Amino acid sequence: MADLGKTLNELFELNEDEKFYKDYFEVSASSSQLKKFLDKVDLDDAIRRHLIIPELLPDIISYEMNDDEYFKDNDRNVFISKHNRYTPPFLHKHDFFEIIFVFTGHCSQTISTTRKDFTEGDLIFIAPGVYHTMEVFDDNSIVFNILLRKSTFSQMFIPLMKGNNLLNEFFSEGLYHSQQIDYVIFHSGGEHLIDSQKEMLNVYHEHLFHDAFSDQVLVGMLTQLSAKMMRHYRNTVESSYRDKNEHQPENFKVMHYMQSHLEDVTLQDIADHFGFSLSYCSRLIKSTTGQSFNDWRRLLRIQKAERLLVNTQKSVADISEILGYENPETFIRAFKKELHITPAKYRSREITPKTNS
Repeated sequence: MADLGKTLNELFELNEDEKFYKDYFEVSASSSQLKKFLDKVDLDDAIRRHLIIPELLPDIISYEMNDDEYFKDNDRNVFISKHNRYTPPFLHKHDFFEIIFVFTGHCSQTISTTRKDFTEGDLIFIAPGVYHTMEVFDDNSIVFNILLRKSTFSQMFIPLMKGNNLLNEFFSEGLYHSQQIDYVIFHSGGEHLIDSQKEMLNVYHEHLFHDAFSDQVLVGMLTQLSAKMMRHYRNTVESSYRDKNEHQPENFKVMHYMQSHLEDVTLQDIADHFGFSLSYCSRLIKSTTGQSFNDWRRLLRIQKAERLLVNTQKSVADISEILGYENPETFIRAFKKELHITPAKYRSREITPKTNS
């Protein structure tokens, strides 16, 4: 039990990469501070640590990962990691299933073109070939990424599919990359939440102190955790259907480019970057989002403003500058037009603890 306590404490301590990412995140409020920060980055060290720094190392980001490459030099069939807090979100997909467990706090993900917010105890299955991002921007949120070889995934979950048409379709189609379901989520809570957290901590502890028997032990532990979640929270299950031919990778690369350059991106910039015509680029964005370029950019800016207001202490003026508005007044008008509340009132409302009246 003492070892588990030590593991738990170490989970909440910021590791060296997280300290770097937190500093990176905090200086992003000011373009001048960000430039000074980036000028001091040791590129050789950043490459060695495989740090995600889009402004300096865009080519280091792996947008597509496959089973053979990821496990090529590793004799493990199960790989579990704590998602580094404050890591810049980047669009990527896998050739294998990923399981995400929100151990404490909360996180946000964009899965395909859908933005989702998750809270502690949520268990998320993401199908192969689905582009997604991850955002964890506070010290107290711990999120685990669980990766499994496709063969191991089959071994674990085929027995759990019996009698559940949704899971059967998700897992079966995902194995053959023909899925119409991007994700399946079990929203936990109530009396079983603490049990799920304890089981996940044991799983992670086993992963850290790996021996010749750990792979088989982990398969059993993860199968048990997933089965219990499905038993207790089957009534909370959420999923997403889509046309399997609807989205092509270029759609998501365009979305990612927009999100990374919100402060000054134009339709011409996107067209030039990807070698598209303006008309094709416009149609691509419209078919993917259902909105015009200007409307989608405005919505992305407001969504990012909401996150910055709630998760940081940045001033309204700083947020206005980050998002590329001409001045704070223009930002305030745009925010109020979209959400019918000023940024200051939105921040006050969202961070004030809610009480039952």
